[in-house]
Amino acid sequence: MKYVDLGNLKGNALINKKKKKKKIFLIVSGILAVAIIGIFSYAFYWPLSTLIGEFLKNPGIALSFFKDPAEELKSTGGKTNFLILGIDKRSNVPYTYSGPAGKQEHNGFLSDTIILASVDLNTKKVSFVSIPRDTWVSIPGWGSFPASEGKINSAYSLGDTYSPPGGGLNLAKKVVSKHIGVTIHYTLRIDFEGFVKSVDTLDGLDINVEKTFDDFRYPTPGKESANCFGGNFNCRYEHVHFDKGKNHMDGEIALQYARSRTGTNGEGSDFARAARQQKVIQAFIKKATSLESILNPLKVNSLFKDLGETIETDFDFASVGSLLNLAKGLQISSTQTFVLDPSSEIMVIGDPNSYGGAYVIVPKNSWEEIRSKIKEFLAKASPKKENEK
Repeated sequence: MKYVDLGNLKGNALINKKKKKKKIFLIVSGILAVAIIGIFSYAFYWPLSTLIGEFLKNPGIALSFFKDPAEELKSTGGKTNFLILGIDKRSNVPYTYSGPAGKQEHNGFLSDTIILASVDLNTKKVSFVSIPRDTWVSIPGWGSFPASEGKINSAYSLGDTYSPPGGGLNLAKKVVSKHIGVTIHYTLRIDFEGFVKSVDTLDGLDINVEKTFDDFRYPTPGKESANCFGGNFNCRYEHVHFDKGKNHMDGEIALQYARSRTGTNGEGSDFARAARQQKVIQAFIKKATSLESILNPLKVNSLFKDLGETIETDFDFASVGSLLNLAKGLQISSTQTFVLDPSSEIMVIGDPNSYGGAYVIVPKNSWEEIRSKIKEFLAKASPKKENEK
Protein backbone atom coordinates (compact mmCIF):
# COMPACT_ATOMS: atom_id res chain seq x y z
CA MET A 1 0.00 0.00 0.00
CA LYS A 2 1.19 3.50 -0.90
CA TYR A 3 0.88 6.23 1.68
CA VAL A 4 0.33 9.86 0.75
CA ASP A 5 1.73 12.62 2.95
CA LEU A 6 -1.21 15.00 3.19
CA GLY A 7 1.05 17.68 4.63
CA ASN A 8 3.27 17.65 1.56
CA LEU A 9 0.23 17.62 -0.73
CA LYS A 10 -1.08 20.78 0.85
CA GLY A 11 2.36 22.34 0.64
CA ASN A 12 2.72 21.46 -3.03
CA ALA A 13 -0.74 22.83 -3.76
CA LEU A 14 0.18 26.07 -2.01
CA ILE A 15 3.42 26.34 -3.99
CA ASN A 16 1.59 25.68 -7.27
CA LYS A 17 -1.01 28.28 -6.34
CA LYS A 18 1.70 30.86 -5.66
CA LYS A 19 3.40 30.01 -8.95
CA LYS A 20 0.11 30.40 -10.78
CA LYS A 21 -0.53 33.81 -9.16
CA LYS A 22 2.99 34.89 -10.01
CA LYS A 23 2.52 33.78 -13.60
CA ILE A 24 -0.78 35.67 -13.86
CA PHE A 25 0.88 38.73 -12.30
CA LEU A 26 3.74 38.57 -14.81
CA ILE A 27 1.33 38.19 -17.74
CA VAL A 28 -0.84 41.11 -16.59
CA SER A 29 2.26 43.23 -15.90
CA GLY A 30 3.58 42.40 -19.35
CA ILE A 31 0.32 43.38 -20.98
CA LEU A 32 0.26 46.67 -19.03
CA ALA A 33 3.89 47.36 -19.93
CA VAL A 34 3.21 46.74 -23.62
CA ALA A 35 0.12 48.97 -23.43
CA ILE A 36 2.04 51.79 -21.72
CA ILE A 37 4.91 51.52 -24.21
CA GLY A 38 2.39 51.47 -27.03
CA ILE A 39 0.60 54.58 -25.78
CA PHE A 40 3.81 56.53 -25.31
CA SER A 41 5.23 55.30 -28.62
CA TYR A 42 2.08 56.50 -30.34
CA ALA A 43 2.00 59.75 -28.41
CA PHE A 44 5.60 60.66 -29.18
CA TYR A 45 5.88 59.07 -32.62
CA TRP A 46 5.86 62.31 -34.59
CA PRO A 47 8.00 64.40 -32.20
CA LEU A 48 10.57 61.62 -31.83
CA SER A 49 10.67 60.78 -35.53
CA THR A 50 11.30 64.45 -36.24
CA LEU A 51 14.07 64.62 -33.65
CA ILE A 52 15.72 61.40 -34.85
CA GLY A 53 15.52 62.54 -38.46
CA GLU A 54 17.25 65.80 -37.62
CA PHE A 55 19.90 64.06 -35.53
CA LEU A 56 20.70 61.66 -38.38
CA LYS A 57 21.07 64.56 -40.82
CA ASN A 58 23.26 66.51 -38.41
CA PRO A 59 24.47 64.57 -35.34
CA GLY A 60 26.22 67.68 -34.02
CA ILE A 61 22.95 69.32 -33.06
CA ALA A 62 22.43 66.73 -30.33
CA LEU A 63 25.17 68.51 -28.37
CA SER A 64 23.15 71.72 -28.42
CA PHE A 65 20.73 70.31 -25.86
CA PHE A 66 23.56 70.17 -23.31
CA LYS A 67 24.69 73.76 -23.82
CA ASP A 68 23.61 76.83 -21.92
CA PRO A 69 20.27 77.83 -23.56
CA ALA A 70 21.09 81.56 -23.18
CA GLU A 71 24.03 81.10 -25.57
CA GLU A 72 21.94 79.46 -28.28
CA LEU A 73 19.26 82.05 -28.97
CA LYS A 74 19.98 84.82 -31.42
CA SER A 75 19.52 88.24 -29.88
CA THR A 76 20.32 91.93 -30.26
CA GLY A 77 20.71 94.22 -27.25
CA GLY A 78 19.37 91.54 -24.89
CA LYS A 79 16.22 90.97 -26.94
CA THR A 80 15.13 88.09 -29.16
CA ASN A 81 12.66 89.23 -31.81
CA PHE A 82 10.06 87.04 -33.52
CA LEU A 83 7.96 87.86 -36.58
CA ILE A 84 4.58 86.11 -36.47
CA LEU A 85 2.62 85.79 -39.72
CA GLY A 86 -0.93 84.47 -39.97
CA ILE A 87 -1.74 83.72 -43.60
CA ASP A 88 -5.13 83.90 -45.28
CA LYS A 89 -5.14 80.35 -46.65
CA ARG A 90 -8.46 78.73 -47.52
CA SER A 91 -8.82 75.05 -46.69
CA ASN A 92 -9.84 74.19 -50.28
CA VAL A 93 -6.71 75.75 -51.81
CA PRO A 94 -3.46 73.71 -51.50
CA TYR A 95 -0.04 75.14 -50.77
CA THR A 96 1.34 73.77 -54.02
CA TYR A 97 0.07 72.57 -57.37
CA SER A 98 1.48 71.00 -60.51
CA GLY A 99 2.31 73.70 -63.06
CA PRO A 100 3.47 73.52 -66.69
CA ALA A 101 5.53 70.42 -67.50
CA GLY A 102 4.71 69.00 -64.06
CA LYS A 103 6.76 71.60 -62.20
CA GLN A 104 5.63 72.21 -58.64
CA GLU A 105 4.33 75.73 -58.17
CA HIS A 106 3.35 77.57 -54.99
CA ASN A 107 0.09 79.33 -54.24
CA GLY A 108 1.36 82.41 -52.43
CA PHE A 109 -0.98 83.42 -49.60
CA LEU A 110 -1.30 86.91 -48.14
CA SER A 111 -0.38 87.64 -44.51
CA ASP A 112 -3.59 88.55 -42.70
CA THR A 113 -1.75 89.02 -39.41
CA ILE A 114 1.72 90.57 -38.98
CA ILE A 115 3.07 90.91 -35.44
CA LEU A 116 6.53 91.50 -34.02
CA ALA A 117 7.03 89.84 -30.63
CA SER A 118 10.12 91.16 -28.84
CA VAL A 119 11.25 89.19 -25.78
CA ASP A 120 13.57 90.72 -23.19
CA LEU A 121 15.88 87.84 -22.25
CA ASN A 122 16.51 89.34 -18.81
CA THR A 123 12.98 90.10 -17.61
CA LYS A 124 11.20 87.59 -19.94
CA LYS A 125 8.66 90.32 -20.70
CA VAL A 126 7.10 90.45 -24.16
CA SER A 127 6.40 93.53 -26.28
CA PHE A 128 4.07 93.27 -29.27
CA VAL A 129 4.12 95.54 -32.32
CA SER A 130 1.21 94.96 -34.70
CA ILE A 131 1.56 96.04 -38.33
CA PRO A 132 -1.66 96.43 -40.32
CA ARG A 133 -1.73 94.29 -43.46
CA ASP A 134 -2.60 97.34 -45.59
CA THR A 135 0.63 99.16 -44.73
CA TRP A 136 2.30 100.40 -47.95
CA VAL A 137 5.97 99.43 -48.24
CA SER A 138 8.83 98.99 -50.69
CA ILE A 139 9.76 95.40 -51.56
CA PRO A 140 13.33 94.58 -52.67
CA GLY A 141 14.02 92.79 -55.92
CA TRP A 142 16.14 89.69 -56.48
CA GLY A 143 17.63 88.08 -59.57
CA SER A 144 15.46 89.12 -62.51
CA PHE A 145 12.55 90.06 -60.22
CA PRO A 146 12.40 93.88 -59.98
CA ALA A 147 12.01 95.94 -56.81
CA SER A 148 8.42 97.07 -56.27
CA GLU A 149 5.96 98.67 -53.89
CA GLY A 150 2.84 97.19 -52.40
CA LYS A 151 0.99 96.24 -49.25
CA ILE A 152 3.13 94.61 -46.61
CA ASN A 153 0.89 91.53 -46.57
CA SER A 154 2.09 90.66 -50.09
CA ALA A 155 5.75 90.19 -49.07
CA TYR A 156 5.35 86.62 -47.85
CA SER A 157 3.12 85.78 -50.82
CA LEU A 158 5.64 87.06 -53.39
CA GLY A 159 8.50 85.25 -51.69
CA ASP A 160 6.60 81.98 -51.47
CA THR A 161 5.46 82.20 -55.09
CA TYR A 162 8.66 83.32 -56.81
CA SER A 163 11.25 81.76 -54.46
CA PRO A 164 13.90 84.38 -53.66
CA PRO A 165 16.70 83.17 -51.32
CA GLY A 166 15.01 82.09 -48.09
CA GLY A 167 11.52 82.08 -49.65
CA GLY A 168 8.52 83.93 -48.27
CA LEU A 169 9.70 83.91 -44.66
CA ASN A 170 12.97 85.63 -45.48
CA LEU A 171 11.41 88.22 -47.78
CA ALA A 172 8.75 89.10 -45.18
CA LYS A 173 11.46 89.32 -42.52
CA LYS A 174 13.57 91.67 -44.71
CA VAL A 175 10.65 93.96 -45.53
CA VAL A 176 9.37 94.24 -41.95
CA SER A 177 12.84 94.66 -40.46
CA LYS A 178 13.80 97.38 -42.94
CA HIS A 179 10.69 99.47 -42.35
CA ILE A 180 10.40 99.28 -38.56
CA GLY A 181 14.14 99.25 -37.87
CA VAL A 182 14.19 96.10 -35.72
CA THR A 183 16.42 93.07 -36.28
CA ILE A 184 14.24 89.98 -36.59
CA HIS A 185 15.85 86.75 -35.42
CA TYR A 186 13.12 84.19 -36.00
CA THR A 187 10.01 84.01 -38.16
CA LEU A 188 6.92 81.84 -37.80
CA ARG A 189 4.07 81.46 -40.26
CA ILE A 190 0.82 79.67 -39.45
CA ASP A 191 -2.40 79.32 -41.42
CA PHE A 192 -5.93 79.52 -40.04
CA GLU A 193 -6.62 75.79 -40.26
CA GLY A 194 -3.54 74.96 -38.19
CA PHE A 195 -4.48 77.63 -35.65
CA VAL A 196 -8.00 76.23 -35.21
CA LYS A 197 -6.76 72.65 -34.78
CA SER A 198 -4.06 73.69 -32.31
CA VAL A 199 -6.49 75.65 -30.12
CA ASP A 200 -8.91 72.72 -30.12
CA THR A 201 -6.07 70.36 -29.14
CA LEU A 202 -5.40 72.61 -26.14
CA ASP A 203 -9.11 72.35 -25.24
CA GLY A 204 -9.73 76.00 -26.08
CA LEU A 205 -8.56 79.36 -24.76
CA ASP A 206 -9.87 81.61 -21.99
CA ILE A 207 -10.01 85.20 -23.25
CA ASN A 208 -11.39 88.30 -21.56
CA VAL A 209 -13.47 90.21 -24.12
CA GLU A 210 -13.25 93.95 -23.40
CA LYS A 211 -16.69 94.85 -24.73
CA THR A 212 -19.70 93.28 -26.40
CA PHE A 213 -19.71 93.55 -30.20
CA ASP A 214 -21.16 92.11 -33.39
CA ASP A 215 -19.69 91.66 -36.85
CA PHE A 216 -22.33 91.22 -39.56
CA ARG A 217 -19.77 90.88 -42.36
CA TYR A 218 -17.45 88.15 -41.17
CA PRO A 219 -16.19 86.14 -44.18
CA THR A 220 -17.87 82.74 -44.41
CA PRO A 221 -15.25 80.03 -45.05
CA GLY A 222 -15.61 78.54 -48.52
CA LYS A 223 -17.90 81.30 -49.79
CA GLU A 224 -15.29 83.95 -50.53
CA SER A 225 -16.17 83.94 -54.26
CA ALA A 226 -19.80 82.83 -54.07
CA ASN A 227 -22.32 84.25 -56.56
CA CYS A 228 -25.04 85.75 -54.41
CA PHE A 229 -28.68 86.14 -55.36
CA GLY A 230 -29.59 89.69 -56.36
CA GLY A 231 -26.05 90.67 -57.35
CA ASN A 232 -24.92 91.59 -53.82
CA PHE A 233 -22.26 89.88 -51.73
CA ASN A 234 -24.30 89.23 -48.58
CA CYS A 235 -24.10 85.46 -48.94
CA ARG A 236 -20.33 85.65 -48.53
CA TYR A 237 -20.64 86.85 -44.94
CA GLU A 238 -22.02 85.65 -41.63
CA HIS A 239 -22.89 87.22 -38.29
CA VAL A 240 -20.60 86.65 -35.30
CA HIS A 241 -21.23 87.94 -31.78
CA PHE A 242 -19.10 88.27 -28.64
CA ASP A 243 -20.18 89.14 -25.10
CA LYS A 244 -18.14 91.22 -22.71
CA GLY A 245 -16.29 89.27 -20.03
CA LYS A 246 -14.43 85.99 -19.79
CA ASN A 247 -15.10 83.71 -22.75
CA HIS A 248 -13.92 80.14 -23.29
CA MET A 249 -13.30 79.87 -27.04
CA ASP A 250 -12.70 76.86 -29.23
CA GLY A 251 -10.45 77.18 -32.29
CA GLU A 252 -13.11 78.48 -34.69
CA ILE A 253 -14.47 81.08 -32.25
CA ALA A 254 -10.96 82.25 -31.31
CA LEU A 255 -10.18 82.68 -35.02
CA GLN A 256 -13.34 84.73 -35.55
CA TYR A 257 -12.48 86.89 -32.55
CA ALA A 258 -8.98 87.54 -33.91
CA ARG A 259 -9.95 88.09 -37.55
CA SER A 260 -13.09 90.25 -37.22
CA ARG A 261 -12.58 93.49 -39.15
CA THR A 262 -16.00 95.16 -39.17
CA GLY A 263 -17.16 94.86 -35.57
CA THR A 264 -19.57 97.25 -33.87
CA ASN A 265 -18.94 99.19 -30.66
CA GLY A 266 -15.51 100.42 -31.76
CA GLU A 267 -14.20 96.97 -32.72
CA GLY A 268 -13.97 97.70 -36.45
CA SER A 269 -10.60 99.47 -36.40
CA ASP A 270 -7.16 98.06 -37.16
CA PHE A 271 -6.16 98.98 -33.61
CA ALA A 272 -9.00 96.97 -32.03
CA ARG A 273 -8.32 94.00 -34.31
CA ALA A 274 -4.60 94.03 -33.52
CA ALA A 275 -5.32 94.21 -29.79
CA ARG A 276 -7.59 91.16 -30.07
CA GLN A 277 -4.97 89.24 -32.03
CA GLN A 278 -2.38 89.98 -29.37
CA LYS A 279 -4.77 88.72 -26.68
CA VAL A 280 -5.27 85.47 -28.55
CA ILE A 281 -1.51 84.97 -28.94
CA GLN A 282 -0.98 85.61 -25.23
CA ALA A 283 -3.70 83.13 -24.29
CA PHE A 284 -2.30 80.52 -26.68
CA ILE A 285 1.25 80.80 -25.34
CA LYS A 286 0.00 80.64 -21.75
CA LYS A 287 -2.05 77.50 -22.43
CA ALA A 288 0.55 75.77 -24.62
CA THR A 289 3.35 76.25 -22.09
CA SER A 290 1.27 75.28 -19.04
CA LEU A 291 2.42 72.26 -17.04
CA GLU A 292 -0.85 70.50 -17.88
CA SER A 293 -0.16 70.72 -21.63
CA ILE A 294 3.57 69.98 -21.51
CA LEU A 295 3.10 66.83 -19.41
CA ASN A 296 0.29 65.47 -21.62
CA PRO A 297 2.01 63.32 -24.31
CA LEU A 298 -1.16 62.96 -26.37
CA LYS A 299 -1.55 66.74 -26.59
CA VAL A 300 2.12 67.17 -27.51
CA ASN A 301 1.75 64.62 -30.28
CA SER A 302 -1.52 66.15 -31.51
CA LEU A 303 0.05 69.59 -31.71
CA PHE A 304 2.86 68.21 -33.86
CA LYS A 305 0.42 66.45 -36.17
CA ASP A 306 -2.07 69.31 -36.28
CA LEU A 307 0.53 71.85 -37.31
CA GLY A 308 2.18 69.82 -40.11
CA GLU A 309 2.46 72.03 -43.19
CA THR A 310 0.14 74.59 -41.61
CA ILE A 311 3.19 76.02 -39.88
CA GLU A 312 6.54 77.15 -41.29
CA THR A 313 9.51 78.56 -39.37
CA ASP A 314 13.15 79.42 -39.89
CA PHE A 315 14.08 78.26 -36.37
CA ASP A 316 17.46 76.57 -36.12
CA PHE A 317 16.57 73.09 -34.88
CA ALA A 318 19.48 73.24 -32.45
CA SER A 319 17.78 76.13 -30.66
CA VAL A 320 14.39 74.42 -30.18
CA GLY A 321 15.19 73.44 -26.58
CA SER A 322 16.20 77.00 -25.75
CA LEU A 323 13.08 78.40 -27.41
CA LEU A 324 10.87 76.08 -25.37
CA ASN A 325 12.62 77.09 -22.16
CA LEU A 326 12.17 80.74 -23.07
CA ALA A 327 8.47 80.20 -23.81
CA LYS A 328 7.88 78.54 -20.44
CA GLY A 329 9.38 81.53 -18.60
CA LEU A 330 7.57 84.31 -20.48
CA GLN A 331 5.82 86.95 -18.37
CA ILE A 332 2.64 86.88 -20.46
CA SER A 333 0.60 88.81 -17.88
CA SER A 334 2.75 91.94 -18.23
CA THR A 335 2.98 92.48 -21.98
CA GLN A 336 3.31 95.87 -23.72
CA THR A 337 1.56 96.56 -27.02
CA PHE A 338 1.91 99.01 -29.88
CA VAL A 339 -0.23 99.13 -33.02
CA LEU A 340 1.11 100.84 -36.11
CA ASP A 341 -2.21 102.23 -37.38
CA PRO A 342 -3.71 105.74 -37.67
CA SER A 343 -4.61 105.71 -33.95
CA SER A 344 -0.86 105.86 -33.23
CA GLU A 345 -0.89 109.36 -34.79
CA ILE A 346 2.21 108.54 -36.84
CA MET A 347 0.34 106.66 -39.59
CA VAL A 348 -2.48 107.87 -41.82
CA ILE A 349 -4.80 106.48 -44.47
CA GLY A 350 -3.29 107.16 -47.88
CA ASP A 351 -5.10 108.91 -50.74
CA PRO A 352 -6.63 106.08 -52.83
CA ASN A 353 -5.94 108.06 -56.01
CA SER A 354 -2.22 107.72 -55.37
CA TYR A 355 -2.39 103.94 -54.85
CA GLY A 356 -4.59 102.68 -57.65
CA GLY A 357 -7.79 103.10 -55.64
CA ALA A 358 -6.58 100.78 -52.87
CA TYR A 359 -7.04 101.29 -49.15
CA VAL A 360 -3.54 101.72 -47.71
CA ILE A 361 -1.87 102.99 -44.54
CA VAL A 362 1.28 105.11 -44.84
CA PRO A 363 3.57 107.09 -42.50
CA LYS A 364 2.26 110.53 -41.58
CA ASN A 365 5.72 111.99 -42.00
CA SER A 366 8.42 109.39 -42.68
CA TRP A 367 9.56 105.85 -41.97
CA GLU A 368 12.42 107.32 -40.00
CA GLU A 369 9.89 108.69 -37.51
CA ILE A 370 8.22 105.26 -37.35
CA ARG A 371 11.53 103.54 -36.58
CA SER A 372 12.30 106.11 -33.89
CA LYS A 373 8.89 105.63 -32.18
CA ILE A 374 9.19 101.83 -32.21
CA LYS A 375 12.71 102.00 -30.80
CA GLU A 376 11.43 104.29 -28.05
CA PHE A 377 8.51 101.94 -27.30
CA LEU A 378 10.74 98.85 -27.03
CA ALA A 379 13.19 100.72 -24.79
CA LYS A 380 10.40 101.80 -22.40
CA ALA A 381 9.04 98.26 -22.33
CA SER A 382 12.39 97.02 -21.00
CA PRO A 383 13.86 99.69 -18.69
CA LYS A 384 17.49 99.25 -17.74
CA LYS A 385 18.55 98.44 -14.21
CA GLU A 386 20.29 101.11 -12.13
CA ASN A 387 23.74 99.55 -12.65
CA GLU A 388 23.15 99.45 -16.40
CA LYS A 389 22.39 103.16 -16.78
